[in-house]
Amino acid sequence: MNRIKDSLHLLIFKTFRAQRNKIRPKLSVIGLSVGQPKVLQYLSEHTECMQKDLANYCDVEPATISKMLDTMEKNGLVKREDRKENRRAFRIVLTEEGELRLAAWEEICRSVDAVSLNGFTPEEERQFKDYLCRMYENLTGKVLE
Repeated sequence: MNRIKDSLHLLIFKTFRAQRNKIRPKLSVIGLSVGQPKVLQYLSEHTECMQKDLANYCDVEPATISKMLDTMEKNGLVKREDRKENRRAFRIVLTEEGELRLAAWEEICRSVDAVSLNGFTPEEERQFKDYLCRMYENLTGKVLE
C-alpha cells in the first residue's frame, strides 16, 4: 500500500503545493501578491462589483477584501468609485495596469497548466476538470461558475 497514492487528501494536497510552488515565485516578478490574481480575475468578469460580492467569491471576510483592495488601489491595480444609488457602497473596477498584470498572471497559469497536464488527452483533461468541479460542489454546496 502506498499511503500517498491511496489517500485522496494527500494527493490533492501534494499536487496543489507542487503547482503553487511553480506559480508563487512568479507573482512578485509581475508585481502581485497572494490573493490578488483572484481579485483581478473576478473584476475582469464582473464590471459592476461590490466588496461583499468579491469577498463571497474569494471565500474571505469583507474586512480581508477591504484591506486587500486598499493595497491594490495604492498600487494602481483597481479603483473604487462611489455608487450614486448607495453612498455606503463602492463599485470596484479594474484599471489598465490591473488588466496588464492579470494578463501576465494568466500567461503564467497557462504555462503551469500545460506542464501539469502534460500527457493528458483532451478527454482526460475535460474529465479531470469535471471531477474537481464536482468535488468542490460536494464540499461547499457551491457550483463553480
